[in-house]
Amino acid sequence: MLSRTMNELFRLFNDFGFEEPTTAQPFSQIVYDKDKGVWTIEVELPGYSKEDVEIKVVEDNLLVSTKEREGARTFNARYYLGNDIDVNSISATMADGLLVITVRAKSPEEKIVKIM
Repeated sequence: MLSRTMNELFRLFNDFGFEEPTTAQPFSQIVYDKDKGVWTIEVELPGYSKEDVEIKVVEDNLLVSTKEREGARTFNARYYLGNDIDVNSISATMADGLLVITVRAKSPEEKIVKIM
């Protein structure tokens, strides 16, 4: 995983007396499956459990954050959902430090117009 490589690099910096960069964030990616109409957000959070992670929907944004822990960095991210997302379809799983959030797009509304 990319985050493991970055953590090893930061450890090497520390071994030579350099401070660890403070801008490093866990790796995340967003993938859209057009055929299924599903967005998948993957976030690497090594060392965190599902109890340490909070996911909220505020207006058109998905907010992901980790609780503060001694000796660990916090993670905060905002993902714009837009208005074509089915907010009730959002689900998440977490295993081995990998948070996977799935979000379905709304089905296009169809309206039958009666001809008078």
